[in-house]
Amino acid sequence: MSHIIKKYSNRKMYDTKASKPITLAGIAALIVRGDDVQVVDNQTGDDLTMVTLAQIILEQEKSKKELLSLPVLLREMIKRGRESLSEIIEKLLLSSTESALLTEEKAREVVQDLVEKKRLGKPEGQRLLERIFSKVRERQRALQGQIETGIREILGKMDIVSQAELQELRRSLQELRCRVDALANLKNK
Repeated sequence: MSHIIKKYSNRKMYDTKASKPITLAGIAALIVRGDDVQVVDNQTGDDLTMVTLAQIILEQEKSKKELLSLPVLLREMIKRGRESLSEIIEKLLLSSTESALLTEEKAREVVQDLVEKKRLGKPEGQRLLERIFSKVRERQRALQGQIETGIREILGKMDIVSQAELQELRRSLQELRCRVDALANLKNK
């Protein structure tokens, strides 16, 4: 069903199909129900639909505690232009300074929240999770490598023997014992 909403200069809105005043919450309910909505300025006839939808989103978000900040998400959508919402969310999640600490549980929670709010479809959410998990594992491996390299450098500066060096010493010691035993056996003969 299609609704034309007229917006008056006093900010009041009127649903011409239902012949009654309507609020932002009422327009949101129409959209949730699946109705098409167009908002026009009563005096000029200018299309105010996008502005009104943005107001609805902002009003809804004011009352919620979001996992992803709406202002950040909107800024990124403007900045990145044609990228899909899932690509933007993926980049936001992975670009945070804590992305290496992003757990699978937290990623699932964020994506599930977006699917429940119908900002992402279920298949798109699953693909997004797979890409995020892959990149997080990649970053965790890289971080692990950096940590191991750092530890080796510190141990090298502290003149502490590594596991590999210790095993080599044990092997050499065993070899020396065998030679000493062989020499002792030769001497006793």
